[in-house]
Amino acid sequence: MNQKQKTYWTQIAEAFKDYDDRLLFAGANEPNVEDATGMSVLMTYHQTFISAVRATGGNNSTRVLVIQGPSTDIEKTNNLMNNLPNDTVANRIIMEVHYYTPYQFCLMTEDASWGSMFYYWGNGNHSTIEANRNATYGEEADVEKFFGYMKSKFVDRGIPVIIGEFLAIQRSNPADMTKHLNSRDYYHRYLVDSAKQKGIKMFFWDTGGAIDRNSGSIKDQRVINALMQGAGS
Repeated sequence: MNQKQKTYWTQIAEAFKDYDDRLLFAGANEPNVEDATGMSVLMTYHQTFISAVRATGGNNSTRVLVIQGPSTDIEKTNNLMNNLPNDTVANRIIMEVHYYTPYQFCLMTEDASWGSMFYYWGNGNHSTIEANRNATYGEEADVEKFFGYMKSKFVDRGIPVIIGEFLAIQRSNPADMTKHLNSRDYYHRYLVDSAKQKGIKMFFWDTGGAIDRNSGSIKDQRVINALMQGAGS
């Protein structure tokens, strides 16, 4: 696999080496890691990625490179990722994780044997009409805990962190739709604000629901407003 990683990234980097520093490379996507053994393997892939890109020269000699934590999971990253790959230039590596907590509120589309969908999230947004759909974990205190892990582990050591994906989908059938929409607004606003306070950058995962990819027109003004309010608070 490391030979494939080297071959892929040598070809990609050669093709783009004259692009300016607005272009970043990320060496993996949600790499599946569960334990220290898997983490050690992932680190070899990260090292191969960095070494291959740097070897192509040009603007790749100093290009910012993104490496992902194990499974892009904050808790696993905090517990398992204790070192960065070696690099020939200083301060050109960004750590990436993703955040879809609680899953039942953010992404889950049907109830399962292990748990049910959440429609309502955060202080003041729980429903009395449909109490069985209120979030039971992953609310404000967990945001502060998990984002705090990334701040203390990386940001406070001068290592930039991005949350490269986050999103809470909009449901079509909550019994208390006003509370649901307020929950979703609050979730996006709260996460962006909390990350900003900790020096972490957020990237909203939009597959075309918020902004039309062809025209650039806004399709979901509420979510745009919530993101902007969080960024500006």
